[in-house]
Amino acid sequence: MKTKLMAAVAVTAILSAAGAASAQTASDVQQLKAQAAQLKKENAELEKRLDKLEKQAVAPAAAGGSAGSFLAQAGQAPLDLLKGDAPLTFYGITLFGTIDAGLGWASYGLPSNGKFYLGNALASKSATRSYFGIAPSGLSQTTLGIKGAQEILPGLSGIFYASTGINPQSGQLANAPGSLVDNNGLPSYAKSLNGDGSRGGQAFNDQLYVGLASKTYGQLTFGRHKTLSNDLVGTYDPAGGAYNYSLIGYSGTPMAGLGWTENARADDSIKYTLAYPINDQFKARFGAIYKFADGNSGCNYLYSTTAVTPAGTVQQCWNPKNTLGQVNLGATYGAFDFDAVLGFSNQAMSSLSSLSATQLLGTSTFTPNYVTPTFGKSVVSTGNNNVDTLSANVTDDTGFVLAGRYTFQQWKFFLGWAHVIYHNAQDNVGIGAQNDQGGYRVSSVNNASLPHAKLLDTVWTGVKYAYNDKLDIVGAFYVSHQNAYGWDAFTPGVSNTASTSLATCSAPASLPVWLSGTTRSGTCSGNLYMTSAYLDYHFTKRFDLYGGLTYSSYTGGYQAGAFNASNWFPTMGARFTF
Repeated sequence: MKTKLMAAVAVTAILSAAGAASAQTASDVQQLKAQAAQLKKENAELEKRLDKLEKQAVAPAAAGGSAGSFLAQAGQAPLDLLKGDAPLTFYGITLFGTIDAGLGWASYGLPSNGKFYLGNALASKSATRSYFGIAPSGLSQTTLGIKGAQEILPGLSGIFYASTGINPQSGQLANAPGSLVDNNGLPSYAKSLNGDGSRGGQAFNDQLYVGLASKTYGQLTFGRHKTLSNDLVGTYDPAGGAYNYSLIGYSGTPMAGLGWTENARADDSIKYTLAYPINDQFKARFGAIYKFADGNSGCNYLYSTTAVTPAGTVQQCWNPKNTLGQVNLGATYGAFDFDAVLGFSNQAMSSLSSLSATQLLGTSTFTPNYVTPTFGKSVVSTGNNNVDTLSANVTDDTGFVLAGRYTFQQWKFFLGWAHVIYHNAQDNVGIGAQNDQGGYRVSSVNNASLPHAKLLDTVWTGVKYAYNDKLDIVGAFYVSHQNAYGWDAFTPGVSNTASTSLATCSAPASLPVWLSGTTRSGTCSGNLYMTSAYLDYHFTKRFDLYGGLTYSSYTGGYQAGAFNASNWFPTMGARFTF
């Protein structure tokens, strides 16, 4: 009896196990069927897309082109690429770009210029009336580029990068110095938007470099680069360098150029960057860039140093010494990001400006760097061909940028400070010099524009709030302050004193030019303010609409020569990125 009972128990256990196994097997079968159905659905969608690509490739293939290599790649490409969610990459080469344009109204503005890639976000000093029209590249510079990477050794790749800025309102290449040339000799009421910048109409006016990249050892490249201070704009500017809403994006001088906007990009340069993870929470960064001297520094006549009225003159030409260098140290620790850049630039052709009517007709000036309040005059020569040339001051600059960012859930908070010290150039630049962006020459040059060192401090703060996965809300505030750096007193008969004496800085605040005819000197202390707020709505990953308001104002020396001291600038626009 006991034996029969044990046998029954054993049989029951075996049948239960078999039943459980059968149930498990049925569950697995159902799961595999579901997975197979999903794979079949995705495969059918992929086949439809490949069929469409094959039909599109019939025409070029019939004309002698080979569609096979493209279709072979398409068959191996991830589904998100065929859906349009991934970069346009084949054989390690990626095509990318941005088209950004909109409309804006300025309380004081100028008509657009086909070469100038900025709108009226800052009050135009020549403007006497309001203006409504195109506001190009409001959030991002309209750009077209190509880049690539190819592994040449395990962990080491050869890379290249080539991109250029385009004016969406005209289709021309971005060309700030060219906009200054367009305004040569014109009276204020006839001017269009213009200003200096680091894009000078080159075929690749953004960046063009080639080099090596390693995840372990960093990236080393040669060619035309953004400077390290310019690299920080997108990370530490609450407005991301947006031309319509950012002072450091619009001007470029205080941060991106670390002295002058021309220095936001460097030709003939070598650049090294490294990001090194210490642990899961802490990552360190290092960077260095050096620009070699290029172009030429022109020639002119120097006065004898023995008398105020020279006994004679001697022609002197100079070698280019327009070098630039920057180093960067930074870190990410949890939600905090911080970077610091220290740099210098020599023979910086700063304050490029349009020629007056007299200069355009052939009168050139040269002021050597040894001019003092008690000695020296500019050399004036006439009969020159000054068409397509510009006027410039020349300085040697040093400075630094300190910037930080903190991320908390949907919020990002920003804070930054840029400090620049300007001195007269130690090495003169003469008439005919050609070492600025785009190769433009100068026909009038001042190597002694700074009786005292000029100090420029720019501070900014702001916040970016991601309301949801589609809408960003941004607010920012910027202020730049310059010291008083003119002559200590007026000295009769000496050039560069009557218009730059510190004595004029104690005068009452200037009235509009058309009322008073007198303004404070540009060498007086003063401030430039900008505050902005805007919304950016992302309909898709690639297309967004934006709109906002910017207010800017000048005081003191910043206001010199301006017909107005403030500007309101409401704007809206659209952007497509690929």
